[in-house]
Amino acid sequence: MEIIVIRHGIALDGDKARSIGLSDGERPLTREGMRRTRAAAAGLRATLADMAIDDIVTSPLLRATQTAEILAGYLDDPTIEESDALAPPVDMETLDAFLHSHFGDRRLLLVGHEPDLATWVSWSLTRRRDRLMAFKKAGAALLEFPGPPEGGTGTLRWLLAARQLRALG
Repeated sequence: MEIIVIRHGIALDGDKARSIGLSDGERPLTREGMRRTRAAAAGLRATLADMAIDDIVTSPLLRATQTAEILAGYLDDPTIEESDALAPPVDMETLDAFLHSHFGDRRLLLVGHEPDLATWVSWSLTRRRDRLMAFKKAGAALLEFPGPPEGGTGTLRWLLAARQLRALG
C-alpha cells in the first residue's frame, strides 16, 4: 500500500478567524494559499507521473477539504472522503485502524494538519511518536507499506517541501 500525506495549504490566521466569528474548523485557505496549493498540486502530479490516486481522505476542517478539492482537480478527480480520523488531535492507532479497515492496498492521499501528519509518518516508520520531521503547508511525503499501514512498517520513499513541489510543477 502506498500513502501520500500532504499538509493543507496556507489558511486564514487563527486570531483573524476568531475575530470575525469563525471557529478553527471554519478557517479557509487564503487566496495565496489556494495559489500555492495549486502550484504544489501541479508538482505533485508531475512527481507521481503515471501513479494514479485511488482515493483522497481528508480532515473535515475546511482548510483541509479545500486543499483536497484542489489536489483532486490535478490528480484525475479521485473520490474525496472526509474522516474524523484525520481531525486534530489524531490518534495513531485509530488512523491505522481506519486505513486498514477501509482501504486495503489502495493508493491513498491523506490531507491533514501538523503536528499530526509528521507524528503519523514518524509512527509509521518507527512505531514511536517522536516526530522525525515537520511538514510545511502543502508539503508532502510518500510512504510505502508491505500491507495495510501499521506503526513501524512503513518506508519513506520521498519527502518534498511545498517549494520543491511548486518547482516541479
